[in-house]
Amino acid sequence: MSQLVCATSNCKRIARALCHCCNRNICLLHLKEHNDAFLSQLNPCADEINSVDYRLVSIDAKVLLQEYHKQLEEWRKASYKTIDQIFEEKSKELERILIEKIDKQKIEINLVRDTITKLNEEAEASQLDVDLIKTKISRLNENLTNIEQISFKINTYPLIIDNNAVQIEEKKDLQTILSSPFKTIDFTDLGSPIIASNNKYLLLHQNSYLCLIDNDFKIFKKIPWHLKQIHDICWSSALDRFILTTETCGICYVHENSISLQDVECLTRQRFFSCSCSNTSLFLTTDTVGSSIIEFCLLPTIELSRQWQSPDTCTKDEYINRIRYSHGTLGLVIQNLTENTLKIELRCSKTLDRFWSIPLSSGLKLKQYEYCVFNDCQWLFIDRISSSILHITNDEKIKQTCNYNSKLCNVALFGTDILAVLTDKCIHFHKL
Repeated sequence: MSQLVCATSNCKRIARALCHCCNRNICLLHLKEHNDAFLSQLNPCADEINSVDYRLVSIDAKVLLQEYHKQLEEWRKASYKTIDQIFEEKSKELERILIEKIDKQKIEINLVRDTITKLNEEAEASQLDVDLIKTKISRLNENLTNIEQISFKINTYPLIIDNNAVQIEEKKDLQTILSSPFKTIDFTDLGSPIIASNNKYLLLHQNSYLCLIDNDFKIFKKIPWHLKQIHDICWSSALDRFILTTETCGICYVHENSISLQDVECLTRQRFFSCSCSNTSLFLTTDTVGSSIIEFCLLPTIELSRQWQSPDTCTKDEYINRIRYSHGTLGLVIQNLTENTLKIELRCSKTLDRFWSIPLSSGLKLKQYEYCVFNDCQWLFIDRISSSILHITNDEKIKQTCNYNSKLCNVALFGTDILAVLTDKCIHFHKL
């Protein structure tokens, strides 16, 4: 019986084993070399699996779930508040019933007392008068006894809370959200690539009109727009209207019912570019290099509250292109016009102290990007050149970069659970 020779090149040894990796007959020496080579690759794998295990062990469930426990706690407090309100209402109802009975008897007592006083003043009274008074007093005593022994029947029923009153769903990542819209509205002749919304309407500039899109994803109203380009739009809950910064007329209002435009007299002395609102204030950036940030108090009247200037806002050769308010913070997009660099910063809305700053790749030109507030105090940065969206968390982390399959112009939250994506030809609506 002939013996097999090792299949390894230039090896004349007799093959003693079959290498399952390359399916060749090799000698024991080369089998050991094969094994040693594979074993040498296992060491990095062992280190990597240890690293993965360390990451898993390092996960702090309390930290990850802290914000969501806070939401559940808010729901719990709101539920208890509802119970407390019912308790207070029913307690007042009990008190009201008893007080009405007592007040009625006070009136009767005063009437009998007035009768006795009148008879004494007139110095004449008959037996009939005395008997009538005694009868009334007797009835009053009976009524008081009934009040002192009053009893109520309180019917209470078990408080039934549907388990579906609180539903927990794992949020989709942004790329999954953007993969397929559930609704699309086609249009032509986009005016300004700016959109804004409240819980009822989405406002956009189409051709020579301002359009309001309602929750049924239909154009609710149109108003002719003869002014030039719109720089920015924000919704003010305090004024119950949209605020627009424009190229020519400064600040304009758009009311969701009348859709009327007004100049704001106290705000027309400067040219503004970007705008954003809290519940009580309007924040504006000036349309100048070395941009200033101006805060106006909106209630009870529009009044200047404070103003920050360069270098507190930005350097003399920088321009604030976007300002967005969220939960006591201001998100800023700042472009250095000399170096053509870009950065995103998070500031305190009261002091303008910087929480963090993220530099972005250079090369983006003015008005070729957008910025909006996302859910849970997160942010979306929109690059129109590459049609991509950068998802940034509130703690300075770039969570995800997503490419969009159409020419991207802008995005905005529509209500709390819909992301409206504006392209050059339509608006896509994505469910969060």
